[in-house]
Amino acid sequence: MDRQLRLLAEKVCSYPAKSLERQKALNLLLVKLQHLPGLLKSSHPDYLEALNRTWEWFSQNICQTFKPSGASFQESLCKWINGYLYWRIRDLKSPQTDYSLDNSFKNSESLETYLDRLPDAQAPKLSGLDNYLDRLRSEQLQEIVLQLEKYIEEDPERKLRNCYPRKHPNCNCQFLTQRLFLQNPADKMADIIRELQLKDPNVKDQTVRSHWNKKCKPLLQEIAVNLGYSPEIEL
Repeated sequence: MDRQLRLLAEKVCSYPAKSLERQKALNLLLVKLQHLPGLLKSSHPDYLEALNRTWEWFSQNICQTFKPSGASFQESLCKWINGYLYWRIRDLKSPQTDYSLDNSFKNSESLETYLDRLPDAQAPKLSGLDNYLDRLRSEQLQEIVLQLEKYIEEDPERKLRNCYPRKHPNCNCQFLTQRLFLQNPADKMADIIRELQLKDPNVKDQTVRSHWNKKCKPLLQEIAVNLGYSPEIEL
């Protein structure tokens, strides 16, 4: 495990900050660290909050401030992580003002309570790492979507523009994708088909729909995969 952690950490730091490649490598490293022997534990009910803050700090500082010392990379890394996690656990145990969610707001004429103003509760995450990875995946997804939008607009290899039903070049995948994917709100397929038929009366409704489903969608998925999309990230 020592060698694996060292190689993963080196891989993370070999990529530019905020790059998709770095986030992917960081995900793998964080999964390994979830089972790191010697990681501090606590019975405090909010321990996962401290752990989640630690993973965020770790991700931001692993390449800048961590300096392995001694023969064991694993032990050195664990000691470094625990040094931060220890104080986050201490923060949880620090006395704080006790608010009851059932109390009404002070200086308020209404009987609205703190609980009334809370958003709908969400299911808790399995661990602080799960929570952090969810956030990473969300950021990763946003980056892929932005790259995909840019690719659709520019179509640098003309893959989208050159994909159209025989004799109907106006019905190409770039045009359809721009109208169905990039427009806000998206155009309806029926409206797009009517517009196409004004320019090309011979294009049929079924031709456009079939081309979109059988040609354009698979092509877009292929492009998304090349940009870093994986089945683990839901577009």
